[in-house]
Amino acid sequence: MDIADILGYARDMVKSWERVLRLSRKPRRQEFIAITKVTGLGTIIVGLMGFTIRMIVQVMGRVA
Repeated sequence: MDIADILGYARDMVKSWERVLRLSRKPRRQEFIAITKVTGLGTIIVGLMGFTIRMIVQVMGRVA
């Protein structure tokens, strides 16, 4: 891979990023609130799963 290939790849990536930025927009308040709720719920679920697994491992360690 020579420098021309690297520059061509970088140029294509920048064009792709520009296209994404042109299509993107700031979310409306309702959208932002919905995204925040879903993200928070997902974080809580993953945290509870980790906590549950940790507690099971601790109990299993005492039994064994």
